[in-house]
Amino acid sequence: MTLGLFEKAVLADGFLGPVVDQVYNARVAPGFLDAWVGTLAFSGQIFCDFAGYSITAIGAALCLGFALSDNFRFPYAAIGFSDFWRRWHITLSAWLRDYLYIPLGGNRHGEARTYFSLLATMLIGGLWHGASWTFVVWGGLHGLYLMVERQLRKWFPGFRSGTVEAAGLGLLTFALVNVAWVFFRARTFPQALGVLRGMFGRNPHAEPVLAAVYIATTVVIMSGLLLAHWFMRRQTLEGAIARTHPTTLTALWTLMAFAVVIQHGESNGFIYFQF
Repeated sequence: MTLGLFEKAVLADGFLGPVVDQVYNARVAPGFLDAWVGTLAFSGQIFCDFAGYSITAIGAALCLGFALSDNFRFPYAAIGFSDFWRRWHITLSAWLRDYLYIPLGGNRHGEARTYFSLLATMLIGGLWHGASWTFVVWGGLHGLYLMVERQLRKWFPGFRSGTVEAAGLGLLTFALVNVAWVFFRARTFPQALGVLRGMFGRNPHAEPVLAAVYIATTVVIMSGLLLAHWFMRRQTLEGAIARTHPTTLTALWTLMAFAVVIQHGESNGFIYFQF
């Protein structure tokens, strides 16, 4: 429960949320650095917000003697988008698979039907988040990603990635996930396009939006988050805790608990409560 509250109250609300708001609520289009830092901050914010909520719920259930299944399995260490959706919001992705993708035909009726099922499922998954075209575009992008990945697997059936290749594919997956997050966070298409232009260096005369301290803290937090996800990619949180020395575990818990206490009263509502 402390870990979940730390992710939500300290990381998502205390550090990353203000960075996201400054970039996405700015009156001017952001430059390259500001656009990327703001979007990276949102990718960390929405993960820490929702995964923090899920981990807190799992901890509360354990206190009452119930074991709930994981809802996130370190998704930013995903290699490819089918892997990403096996790790991100697992309860939703499993529901979309069982009640949309498979009833639509799945992969049982040829390639064209499979691609239609993938795209339709992700479009509906985007619309599930709200009656907004930006959510539909977010879902459509993930459907397109899955379609391209499936086609590449057909073209290169014997491909096996080594460590370097896996790291490269993982970074590419993370970068494209961030491109899609722009539409999830932006309120309007002009706002989303302004941020995307900044991310691709198309706002060359943009004025700085973020102070250096916000850029530095976001880079540190997101680097730590990515490294943690890659380190834990093939592990479980319970297993890692069981292997950690009690002294180290106590020190980490004390630091997180202290950070949650001093942040108390300054947090916002959970992002996913609106869904």
